[in-house]
Amino acid sequence: MKTKIFLSVLSSLLIFLSSCVKDDVYVNDTTPVSDIKLVINEVASNNGDPNPDWMEIYNPGDAEVDISGFGVYDKPAAIYTIPAGTKIAAKGYFVIVCDVALAGSDAVHYAAFGISSGGESVFLVDATTAIIDQVDVPAMPLGISYARIPDGGDVFSNANTTQGEPNSNTDEPPLLIANSITVVDDNSGFEYTVTASDAGGIRDVKIYTEAGTDIKITEMAPIGGGLYTYKFPVIEAGTTVKYYVVATDETGKKTYFPSTAPETNASFVVANGSPVFESVVLSNENPSDGEAVNFTVKAYDKTGIMEVRLYYTLNDALSATKVIVILTTTDHLTFTGTIPGQPDLTKISYYLRAEDNSALRTYFPTETVVDDVVTSAFNHDVASTWPFINVAPLVPLNQLVINEIQASGSPWDFVELYNSTNATIDISGFRIYDSGGLGVAYTIPAGTSIAAGGFYLMETGSGSPQGQWGISSSAEDITLINTSDVIVDQLLKINWPGVPLVARKKDGLPKWIVPSAESKGTANP
Repeated sequence: MKTKIFLSVLSSLLIFLSSCVKDDVYVNDTTPVSDIKLVINEVASNNGDPNPDWMEIYNPGDAEVDISGFGVYDKPAAIYTIPAGTKIAAKGYFVIVCDVALAGSDAVHYAAFGISSGGESVFLVDATTAIIDQVDVPAMPLGISYARIPDGGDVFSNANTTQGEPNSNTDEPPLLIANSITVVDDNSGFEYTVTASDAGGIRDVKIYTEAGTDIKITEMAPIGGGLYTYKFPVIEAGTTVKYYVVATDETGKKTYFPSTAPETNASFVVANGSPVFESVVLSNENPSDGEAVNFTVKAYDKTGIMEVRLYYTLNDALSATKVIVILTTTDHLTFTGTIPGQPDLTKISYYLRAEDNSALRTYFPTETVVDDVVTSAFNHDVASTWPFINVAPLVPLNQLVINEIQASGSPWDFVELYNSTNATIDISGFRIYDSGGLGVAYTIPAGTSIAAGGFYLMETGSGSPQGQWGISSSAEDITLINTSDVIVDQLLKINWPGVPLVARKKDGLPKWIVPSAESKGTANP
């Protein structure tokens, strides 16, 4: 039995596994049986990219058999018909590769179905579609086949694959599928994943690493499906890292990657990586008229971030008109900057650029360049590809609201209510509280109502019409409660900027601002 080492891309492998397991299972109880003496000798599923599924037909007889027009399938609708002129020699093999994608471009040589790694039945039929052989394949571990041992026998076993060669149950080294590590930089750890399988079971998979004087052998963590993983720590740029992987089966037999290890190991050099954007947070992705948009950006680079820039354009302006904002920082980890408030319906397109102390740059969103050609959807030179936000008019709350607060008025402080609905609201018995709680409140007199679009003032201070109930000029919670003790509206001190006068941007809108002057009992400007 031969052991092969393949290179594999993990993401492709996972997609392949998912698609195989979801195959429909066909159950046959009506098709006639053929008396031709051929057998399905070995079936392999889930062998890892770039290796598709396959099944092997074996001729146990002493004479050549012409199999022109014969077929194989996992369900009749997906039958693959063997080309004319195909023959199997006595004691010979014929292998059929099963892959929908390959069959799409070459239906003559490939079967347009996959074999479920979760287990299913496969069939060999003659030219009349009478069944020659049927094998109920169980779920198979990654890289393992289901094979008759010996060839043509009645007993199946999980085995290391022997495509087109004699099956056996001799103890062979495990199958190891691994990537060559080519691109690692100094800005993040690197997750390295390999696949190992053996018909008799895997004892362990270990990785040897040598980075300068730091030499160690670490057992890779099994994550299921024959996959094993190890995370390289962040390593200094310019460091040469030597490594190899060794898979050991339950009998102690080993397979190495690369195959020259441990005498000659694989290696890679850690590159100086471009800056990394850890997070980009906007204060509002749908600002209102005149509302500034604040950016808080976290960026990282092992050599240090020199600068983070914010670029933006307005409406459909070209990138040549972009405005540059240099973000400020105190620690070169968190950076802040602002796009000034814009009028309603303005479209603001933007992107960010981080530059490290080695003059390497990274963009947000991510920009991918291959051979000096931008291949990503985002291109920093084309404004139409940038992310954008729209300045949208605020929608009125359509309810009774606290509309304006003056905590340092003359002659009195006041709280103004506004009815933003289209109907009169009876506010008899409603109460207004400050942060002092239930002990300090003003109760609105019986028979009080506010007309649609109208205002109601509650004034406070020595000699005021509503008496002394107080508002702190240093900001506090102000709460309006109805007669059922349900909160109607509330301004929390965490949203109060700490100045005496605050008001809604416009009457009944959700946004609070600090106005230049009070508009007591009248429309907010």
